[in-house]
Amino acid sequence: MGLKDNAHRLSREHLKMDKDGKAHKVPALITDLRGAVTPGRNSSGGGASGPPIPIDPDALDLLREIETEARRDYNEISGDYWADDLEALVLHLAGMDLTPEWDNYLAHVTLDFVDRITAMLWPVKPRRKLVGKVCPSCGWATYGEERKTCLSLGCWNDEGGMRAIGTWDIACGSCEAEWVGDQVGFLLVALDAPSGEVLTQAS
Repeated sequence: MGLKDNAHRLSREHLKMDKDGKAHKVPALITDLRGAVTPGRNSSGGGASGPPIPIDPDALDLLREIETEARRDYNEISGDYWADDLEALVLHLAGMDLTPEWDNYLAHVTLDFVDRITAMLWPVKPRRKLVGKVCPSCGWATYGEERKTCLSLGCWNDEGGMRAIGTWDIACGSCEAEWVGDQVGFLLVALDAPSGEVLTQAS
């Protein structure tokens, strides 16, 4: 995605596809991130007479990093200082007449922030490790000094639900070989790990 698309997702309501393929409006990512900084701010226990509202330091650090980056970039491009809010600044940067170098740089930076906010607020379930199974490509079950498991199964969608078996994939962290689609079923049988067994264990 380009700079304008990234800025729109960061700073404005935008459409997002749900697991059923339907589009619906979601808040700006910066708005969601700001809400994650103090997740209990709207609770009845967070009033002046109640206990302090907990702060999420990781969300706060990321929000500060985005604001620092945006304000610094605007100052370097324009020579001025931005006095308005962060969302307006991100949109303003995306609408400026930028050199190709600045446009490419800001497109990269904003996409990185989109990915980091998404990963922080909606973490994807980790791939399932096929422990003890030997990769048919490189012949190893583990690799590296930490003896990491070579083969892993991708079976979760972005919402954390189970994907259809036909869309699973298997990858080797050692030799980077990959198996997709019907290959996965054949490989699981060859590894003596029937898909039904893996499905039960992954649930």
